Amino acid sequence: MRVALLVSLVALLGGALLGATTASAATPTAYRAQVNRICRGYTPTGQKIETAMKQALAKKDYRAYGVALGELLILNLGQDRKIEAVPVPVALKPQMTPIIARLKKIDTHTQLALLRARQGDTTGLAAELDAIGALAKPLNAVLDKAGLRDCGSNQT
Repeated sequence: MRVALLVSLVALLGGALLGATTASAATPTAYRAQVNRICRGYTPTGQKIETAMKQALAKKDYRAYGVALGELLILNLGQDRKIEAVPVPVALKPQMTPIIARLKKIDTHTQLALLRARQGDTTGLAAELDAIGALAKPLNAVLDKAGLRDCGSNQT
């Protein structure tokens, strides 16, 4: 009786684990849909923040600009982390691995930029923003090419 129960339990757990593995290995189409959905959710807020930054700059309200910049950095960091958390299907790994690696580098510079801003280190903040800009420059094109237009050119 115990052996039968143990075999049933092992079969049940094995099936559950197999199902979990299958569920996390999404198809390329499902992966793209999920990641594009993440980015579409962030776009309206990002556009509002960018508008606030432009208005603050036009009014020469540098404090408001800095606050909005901080909000944008935090927003982008959150979006990147959600994208990075989505399991990449094997078929897309060659294309997505360098993109995810670039996002992680940007995340590191974003965290440093926020730290420099909190410390009042404008020179360090500017250096981190320059690094972010350089890393982000090719992203729209590579994201678009990967079928992630809502994370690429549709977000700007």
